[in-house]
Amino acid sequence: MHMLLRRGRLALVVCGAVLAGAAACTDDAPEGSETPGTDDVDSGTPDAIRPSTCAPVTGEGTKHSGNLETGQETWTAAASPHVIDFPVTIREGETLTIEPCAVVRIRKDMGILVQGTLVAEGAEGSPITIERADANDPWRNIETRETATVRLAHATIEGGGARGNNRPDSMAMLDVRGDVDLPPAGKVHLDHVTLSGSASVGLILREAGALTATSTDLTITGGANAPVRSWANLVGSIPSGRYTGNESDEILIDGMGSRDAIKQDMTLANRGVPYHVLGAEVLVGDTSAEGKPKATLTIEAGVTVRFAKGSRLAMDAYKTDKPATGALRAVGTEAQPIVFTSAEATPAPGNWVGLTFKGTPDANNRIEHAKIAYAGGDSGISSYDCPNPDKASFSNYGAIIVYGGRPASAFVTHTSFEQSAGDGIVRGWTGEVVDFLPTNSFAGMALCNQSYPKPVSTTCPNPPPCPKN
Repeated sequence: MHMLLRRGRLALVVCGAVLAGAAACTDDAPEGSETPGTDDVDSGTPDAIRPSTCAPVTGEGTKHSGNLETGQETWTAAASPHVIDFPVTIREGETLTIEPCAVVRIRKDMGILVQGTLVAEGAEGSPITIERADANDPWRNIETRETATVRLAHATIEGGGARGNNRPDSMAMLDVRGDVDLPPAGKVHLDHVTLSGSASVGLILREAGALTATSTDLTITGGANAPVRSWANLVGSIPSGRYTGNESDEILIDGMGSRDAIKQDMTLANRGVPYHVLGAEVLVGDTSAEGKPKATLTIEAGVTVRFAKGSRLAMDAYKTDKPATGALRAVGTEAQPIVFTSAEATPAPGNWVGLTFKGTPDANNRIEHAKIAYAGGDSGISSYDCPNPDKASFSNYGAIIVYGGRPASAFVTHTSFEQSAGDGIVRGWTGEVVDFLPTNSFAGMALCNQSYPKPVSTTCPNPPPCPKN
């Protein structure tokens, strides 16, 4: 069944159909589901608890399986429920439209593969519902491929995410994919959509499969894992909404280095839950060739980013003697600081590497009102500053490591450094001193609050200055 889903070429358009039954329209919203730091699009009331004018569905309905019988097909509210008892494929060039108030029910392990166009746009009071056909058995997923165009609005999708033998964080009820060889492209639009009760993750964004910039008011709740898992370069397309009430209320970021590098300006928005970097590295900047455009990662106030053991956030450059192609703007406030910390259940110094800046740092870098805790793991970076007096080698352990080029100014201010297994800041360049100590605080540094850069024409001081808290 899985192979059949992946072979087909499918386009699905669902317009104003009801994805869930009448009961789904009366479910209570999760307590505390409002998203701090974001603006509500309307009253903040999810579709799931708004009154529905849709008539209850009766009878056996209409069965669907395999490819669409015609290139253009409409699933009506009157013919509901629409029962999928074998995987449905919308091939490239085909369109499936689902009407408001339509109900779609999917049997165990079945799903919809979209390679063409799917339009399922309900309306307030006339939602579309997609739900389980079997009360105890989840269906698989809605999977969109690189040729798909999808618009979902005022719809509830629930009870999918069957994962077979896969890990619960590797499958999702809505799986958005794209062409991995192309830049991210938002071809899936979500507006007032609720993803509820997934047996795995609610939403996965991978390859170049981004959501549209105009997507809004997405609710993901009641899932058996995290609400969202995303490649690093796609996570900025996650819209405003509510992401609580799941087994794990955090947004997972794959962090695969150059494979999902952030090569365009992107914002890590405050969606009310932490971000959790799973992989070894979130890379900012395009280093495939010299002279590539710069990319800036902006992190909003109040965001927490938790890092798996050994992982890092890296602002990269083509070479260490070249200008950086990646920049970081993490500007919090005193009331809403930005937090970079360990994802371990019992955090300890050195759990994760830290923030690394390769080459000559871009003038757009700014870290303000932040906290960096439990970093200082082995970075593999060395020989860029003066040897630490407490260690017979150059520093490669630090909460922040700047190596290769001297920054124009101290771009880190009003930030606390806590429990590093090495230095607080590694000043790994040859040139004049830039002092990061004013306004910042340091507690629990194993080595220096900041290391000492190499002088231009003289040898390193012996011993070099090593301020400690």
